[in-house]
Amino acid sequence: MEPALLVGLGGAIGAVLRFVVSKAPTARGIPLGTLAVNVLGSAAFALLVFTREPADLMYFIGTGCLGGFTTFSTFSYETFRMLENHDYYTMGANILSNAGGGILGVLLGYGISLL
Repeated sequence: MEPALLVGLGGAIGAVLRFVVSKAPTARGIPLGTLAVNVLGSAAFALLVFTREPADLMYFIGTGCLGGFTTFSTFSYETFRMLENHDYYTMGANILSNAGGGILGVLLGYGISLL
């Protein structure tokens, strides 16, 4: 199948999944939906990369599904709003949660790939 079609189909699936997960509530001001998609997406991407899946699967899942599922732009906007509202504690916690959670997700995916 053509790579562009695989990316497009995967992106549609990932975007719908992201929409569903984004309905999660906040905890102490941190948007849990955004955090969840970024951490889960990082873990899934690492698992995909470290298991050296075929190119077609990378296009469909890696670029498509996970590209549509994860959301750096939403994370950045939400963090900016916290800065704008002078909510520095929540902003710092949000940055650390997303960045740290993403790195832990990659470590998890890597660990699973070794099994």
